[in-house]
Order: sequence, then C-alpha cells, then structure tokens
Amino acid sequence: MAVKDVGTSIRKIVTREVLIAFVLGLIIGLVVLGWWLWPVQWTNADPMDLRESHRNTYLQMIADSFALNGNGELARVRLEGLKKPGQKDTDLSAMIMAAAQSRLAEGKTEDSLRLQRLVTSLALPVSPTPQETPAQPAVRGTSKWLRTLGILFFLALLGVGLLLLLTQLQKREPVRRRRTTPTASESLARLPEEQPEPVAPPVTAGAFAHFETVYQMGDELYDVSYSVESTTGEFLGECGVSAVERAEVGVPGKFTAFDVWLFDKLDSRTETKALLSERAAGDEALRAKLADRRELVVAEKGKTVILETGNLYLYATITDLEYEPGSESGIFSKLATKLEIVPKEQTS
Repeated sequence: MAVKDVGTSIRKIVTREVLIAFVLGLIIGLVVLGWWLWPVQWTNADPMDLRESHRNTYLQMIADSFALNGNGELARVRLEGLKKPGQKDTDLSAMIMAAAQSRLAEGKTEDSLRLQRLVTSLALPVSPTPQETPAQPAVRGTSKWLRTLGILFFLALLGVGLLLLLTQLQKREPVRRRRTTPTASESLARLPEEQPEPVAPPVTAGAFAHFETVYQMGDELYDVSYSVESTTGEFLGECGVSAVERAEVGVPGKFTAFDVWLFDKLDSRTETKALLSERAAGDEALRAKLADRRELVVAEKGKTVILETGNLYLYATITDLEYEPGSESGIFSKLATKLEIVPKEQTS
C-alpha cells in the first residue's frame, strides 16, 4: 500500500507540463546560457597555462622589458612562471629560442634578437636538442571532441529517459483535482517580494599609482623603474624614467635626454617618449637618432606627457627642471617628474 501511495503521489506531481518545463529549463540553462551567452571563463591562470601563441607573446614582453631596464632578476622571476612542474632551465631556454625562431620567420629580426639576448644575458643553459611539442594542439582538439561527445551522449540518455517516463504517464488514468480558491493569507504569501532598487557602484576616478623621480647631475647610471600593481595587488606592468643621451662622449653623469616609458603586461608594445633639453631639441642629428621608436618632447617645467597602452595611461608631469649653468639650456642638472597611472576603464 505504501509503494502504491508513493506512485500515486508522483503521478499527481509529475505532470506533462512539469516535464516540458523541466526539459525547456535544462536546454535554456545548459545550452543557451551555459554554453552560448555566459560560457565558463578562466581567470587568474598562471603563465604556464598559456597556449603557445600567447606564451610567445608573453616571452616577447619579458624580453622587451629586459631590453629597457636590464633587470635580470625581475626577468628571471617572470620566466620561472612559465616552467611547468618538472621542467628545467634547458626547457625554458628551448621555449625562448623557439619563440625567437618564430619571430625571425615572421621577419621581426629585432624581436628575435631580444629573445636570444635574454637567453645569453641570464646564462640559461641551452639544450642541444630542444624538445618541441607540435602534437599539443591535436591532443587538446581530441579532448575537446571527446568532451562534446560525452555531453551529447548524456543528453541523448536524458531524452530517452524522459520519453519513457512520458509514455508511462500517458497510460495512467487522468486524475481530476478539485479547484480550490486560495485564502487571503495564501494570496499574500504568493506575492513576489519587492526587490530593492539597484545601488550604483561607487565611482573611482583618478590615478591608483603615484611615483616620484628625481635626477641630479652626476648620476651616471640613472635608470629608475616601478612595478605597477592594481588595488588588489595584481601585477599590471612597469613604468620609469631613464637617462638615454650623454652630453659628451667620455663625460659621465651629464645628459641631454631622458626616456619616460610604460610597459603593459597585456599589451605587446612598450610606449616611450623622450624628454629633450632645449638645446638638444634643436640638434637635427640627435633628433633623427632618438626619433626611431619614440616621440620627442621638449622638457618644460609643469608640462605633462601622456603615454597610452592597451589598458593603461601614464601621466608624467615635470615638477622641477634645472640646467647646468653655462650649458645654454643643453645639459640637465636636475629633472624631477611625477608619474601617475590611470586604468583606461576609469577614463572611458
């Protein structure tokens, strides 16, 4: 009797309309929303999880950054993130050399040389027979097809089960249920709860990273750089100021031009602008030499220089500027800047 009563209760609850609603909800929730509109997106992955093309781009950014600041320790820390468990430095050098060969095949000779210099400068051991993994894309493709076939097989089984259940339900006698009018308390209980009005998120504008730089004449190795991190501690890139043009050959610590640069980890380019002294700005040979990969700007106290990458803005303001007496505004004796980083989403 108990089993019969349970079966009768199930038949009363599981009607054809309920099954149709269940199937439609499954299709909309799994296929439409889960696979099409809002598929799963991976975040906070490690560099070792990057596919080959993205890994080569990341290696190129490390090489470009090292070419600018020469910070071998920072470059080695970044490269360590690409090593999978069990891999050695020889595997790392093989990856870099493979990326260099790929850049060379694309005609990007300078990028290839930067990657090769990264291996030699960090003294990474070079494997005589670097391991290549051309079969990786095929394995990934195979696993993707197997996952798709597994999902289709599961949906087919589910459809067959629902069809059998509908067939069994059609054989039973229809159960007539008496309509009842809900009471006032029940009607109030069924009213949807009032949703609170959405509150707009607080507006966060302006720079989230501030740096101050000061150059004094005589600093032969002036090259300052800062790590740019978000408010949550995520590494976003680097910025800095570097002395690039000496006043005279053999005269240490005297410069006529400085580079202001911005490196964005999500952008393949490193933006650079040169701050020239007044006399250097009138030197055509010097301008031609420096204008290769940078925009030239005449340094003036209070002037703000803006650098832009794919995700960041750098506002570099010259807060103080002095020239060496007798140099006719040609040699900097002091150059102070204020660097401010602003994410692009806050300016859009």
